[in-house]
Amino acid sequence: MLLHTDKLLRPTWVEISRSALRRNYERVRQLAGARKVMVVVKADAYGHGAVCVSRILDECGADWFGVATVEEALELRAAGIRKPILLLGGLYMSDPAALIEYDLTPTVSSTARLDTYTECARHYGKPIRFHLKIDTGMGRLGMPPDLLGSFIERLNELNQGSDIPQNALVLSGFFTHLASAEDLVATQTDEQLVRFRSALERLRSLGAHPEWVHVSNSAALLARADIPENLVRVGALLYGYCLPLLFPPNSRPLSLPVFEPILCLKSRVVFLKDHPAGAPLGYGASFFTRRPSRIATVPVGYADGLSRGLSNRGHMIVRGQYARIVGNISMDLTLIDVTDIPGVSVGDEVTLIGKSDGASITAAELARLLGTIPYEVLCSIGKRVPRIYVD
Repeated sequence: MLLHTDKLLRPTWVEISRSALRRNYERVRQLAGARKVMVVVKADAYGHGAVCVSRILDECGADWFGVATVEEALELRAAGIRKPILLLGGLYMSDPAALIEYDLTPTVSSTARLDTYTECARHYGKPIRFHLKIDTGMGRLGMPPDLLGSFIERLNELNQGSDIPQNALVLSGFFTHLASAEDLVATQTDEQLVRFRSALERLRSLGAHPEWVHVSNSAALLARADIPENLVRVGALLYGYCLPLLFPPNSRPLSLPVFEPILCLKSRVVFLKDHPAGAPLGYGASFFTRRPSRIATVPVGYADGLSRGLSNRGHMIVRGQYARIVGNISMDLTLIDVTDIPGVSVGDEVTLIGKSDGASITAAELARLLGTIPYEVLCSIGKRVPRIYVD
């Protein structure tokens, strides 16, 4: 882990605030109340660095960790995380032996691999605990509710005659995924919750009583208090973001805690050049100077997660002022116009995401420019950009 920016061979880096992450976690914990908290650290903790973020959240007392893949889970185990880990994306074609060896909990959406799991559990003499995902309206992974009966029947068949002390397969969790929890105007979330409650009742009537029931994501944690669950899954709020809540007309917005973005993306000016009016800049000459201009080169590009879609549209902060991106963003370098910013020098710090001297650029603002969501902006920050954890 790099500690000093002056040690960087290429002066482009991310700063992540440990203290802001801790504060965000405490706000999540307060909203969760009696419910336990699963922290979602998939996709390298939304681009923030899964290992360091997970260690901090582990120290904060997180109850569960949620990842997408076995590889992500093994990275956490190698880093010393011993709390339960749920594979939110399922196991796909991975060897189920990893579930036993590393104490991982898979998501199951059908009976497709239950036979393989059973054989593995009996081979090692240890049960495999899993969470069953029900599809209530997202339309991706998840079992259709009308197949619950046949699923439980097959599960019971596989568990019969088990030669280990308990069942080979243990249905320890039950959950669904809300598609638009931030939208309090549309009825989709209400419809999904009706289906989920019905499915949970059906499951219990079939004799299955999972220890963990979870539905709420970040938006649902903020917006709803009527969900039958004892565990919440939260990712975005930990990193200081959530999709905007949409309230019905004339409704009073909820009083909500403030969550802080914990990431800043920074670089430095490495070259300055004065151009006459009419000079073409960058690939494709997409920008011509309209006046004599001072142009700074910054060593960051689309390979680092600065979307090419911000070419001639985005800004960076230099000396507390906004400098426009000019010309096409290239793989490794970007040009900014600093003509109207006095005193800019080689070595000056440049902020792409974050606050600097009273000016601010957020991932949400960049997402609006790009027609996407802030999570994509954060996840796009490349691996070659070092993460530096500060307090």
